[in-house]
Amino acid sequence: MKLLGRDIPARELLARLEERLRTRGLSSSEPVDVPESGVEPRVDPLAFNLQALEEHADATRPLPLHTHRGGAGQLVLVAKWAFRQTCQVFINETLGRQRTFNGHVRDSYAQLSAEVIRLRAEVESLRAAGSTPAPAPPAPAETPSRPPPRKARKKPS
Repeated sequence: MKLLGRDIPARELLARLEERLRTRGLSSSEPVDVPESGVEPRVDPLAFNLQALEEHADATRPLPLHTHRGGAGQLVLVAKWAFRQTCQVFINETLGRQRTFNGHVRDSYAQLSAEVIRLRAEVESLRAAGSTPAPAPPAPAETPSRPPPRKARKKPS
């Protein structure tokens, strides 16, 4: 996720950082190239999360095979591949309900995101129209608070 947007001048920021490093006796180890187009635009969190949910909604779709092992790493990859080939039917059966749930979560997130976008647009239009919020209702007159009277219990006869 990109944290910098076009509203932050990248070249100016880098120049100020370089200057502060030089005043402290430190120099940058290597020059940094900033693209001519500037920093990439901000990522919309709603769209980013929706895209991630879409990408990972199917729990039965396998992740790429990889290993962190050195010498025996190829044997581990072959074993993982063989397991997937022989057990994929069972994996699909086991994760079927999770796949359905993930689809519902993705769809719900999409609906909520659309509602948030609609409400933001409505708030902006109200602000642009110069409308003021409705006045708050007048506060009730303060009265000393007393606990409610207790009801007498009937004794069983």
